[in-house]
Amino acid sequence: MRSRMILAAVVAIGVMAPTSNAVAEQRLMQCDSNGYRYQYCNADTQGRVILLREKSTGNLCRQGRGWGFDNNGIWVDKGCRGEFSYGRDDGGGGGSWDRPGKLTCESIGYRHRYCNANTQDRVSLVREISTGNLCRQGSGWGYDSGGIWVDKGCRGEFQYGRDESRRNDAAIAAGILGAFALGAAISSSQQAAPPPPPPRPVPAAVPSWAPGSYHAWDPESGDNVLLYVRTSGDVSLRNEVGAIINEGNLRDGMVYWRNGKQSWLAREGPGVMLGDVDTGKHYYFRRSA
Repeated sequence: MRSRMILAAVVAIGVMAPTSNAVAEQRLMQCDSNGYRYQYCNADTQGRVILLREKSTGNLCRQGRGWGFDNNGIWVDKGCRGEFSYGRDDGGGGGSWDRPGKLTCESIGYRHRYCNANTQDRVSLVREISTGNLCRQGSGWGYDSGGIWVDKGCRGEFQYGRDESRRNDAAIAAGILGAFALGAAISSSQQAAPPPPPPRPVPAAVPSWAPGSYHAWDPESGDNVLLYVRTSGDVSLRNEVGAIINEGNLRDGMVYWRNGKQSWLAREGPGVMLGDVDTGKHYYFRRSA
């Protein structure tokens, strides 16, 4: 009897060993919360984990509640049972994981979903794929340093990360801000005081939809662009750290910038469209508040 038990143990070890090696090579693992209890599964995640398939029923594997991870492993709780992929696609050497990028993240069936990405705490919604204005930040989507989440039917394309190599005046001048003479504004602010704004006429009533703060992603500069419209008609364009790039005044649907340029402002869905009169280019700004 004892010899049979030893033989069975040897056979079991022989069967399990290759499977374990294969899982390690593929960086795949299963982690189960049995009896709705907390379980921690050790793994060298390298800061990146994706839920490939939920084996539990009832949508129990919601990241942050049913599962999560750190550099040393994956945890599950509250009945979540799932198969996970972990580690970086480049084998942990950095590669594309640390670079800015774009991804599509979709809330299918109005369920919560988390899409892994090294956001570097910087994400903007480039395009909403869903209909009905479901992608409102804070309710339909959000992010942390490890990824982007969507919920309540939001499906969208997101830009994330920072491209430090492109943060220079020449690159910025080629994008949205450049359309409104950012390069000239920067150089004049460094060399001499900018010209005073033209005398302001008696302002017309600012449309009720216009006042607020807006943001847009400038793919050329890799920056968020901030637009502020006040009830007084004052308009300011800022970079992502809040520095003023240009100022102007809104009247009769036109923004008259202090550097002499003009652009039109129109309502567009939940945000506004800002168009450059000289070039004919226009840019969509999503409402922030």
